Amino acid sequence: MVKKGRPCLEEPRNKSIFIRVTENENLDIKRYAKEHNLTITQTLVKGFQTLQRQEEAREQC
Repeated sequence: MVKKGRPCLEEPRNKSIFIRVTENENLDIKRYAKEHNLTITQTLVKGFQTLQRQEEAREQC
């Protein structure tokens, strides 16, 4: 029998992080994600990656 469904990912997102945000922060995040055609997860991960790159750039100076 052939297995059907989604293919396995190399790095599946199987960990959860729960944070509390204000109503305005929630609306801003959702608005940004929608305007840029991203999921909320993609939006927050990209933000974190941006912070990492900025820190690495400061350390190189």
